[in-house]
Amino acid sequence: MPELEDRSRPVADRLGRVQANRDVRRAIKYGIVGVANVTLDFALYAVLVSLGVWYPLAKIGSVVVATANGYTFNRIWTFRAGAHRTAFLVKYVTVQVSCLALNLCLLVLLIEGAGLDKILAQAVALPFVAGASFSAQRFWTFRAALR
Repeated sequence: MPELEDRSRPVADRLGRVQANRDVRRAIKYGIVGVANVTLDFALYAVLVSLGVWYPLAKIGSVVVATANGYTFNRIWTFRAGAHRTAFLVKYVTVQVSCLALNLCLLVLLIEGAGLDKILAQAVALPFVAGASFSAQRFWTFRAALR
């Protein structure tokens, strides 16, 4: 009689599970968009570095393209935040700029400090930057749309 047991659970427990499931689905969707976005960002960065563009400029260029792509797909699909709103865009861009600053700091440490290859350094930095970005977008940028 699992159905009876489930119905007898307090409403708060069930609501908590529903919210947890939504967060898991959002994290998965964010991961899908993120993988596509990171692939775009990383590929563009690698191409620009290979063409001789100074790595900080290459990173800035790749992030600009990835930000436009990520904002659109995360707003529409991951967080289902509805129509474009300037407030979302400003917050999204603020997070992306902050994550770009983190990314550039990590690149300098890994390239200049640890002597890693420029492309390998970006691969090492990615998980840290992606985690920070998801948390900030979830809990700040799109928080109001998730209620």
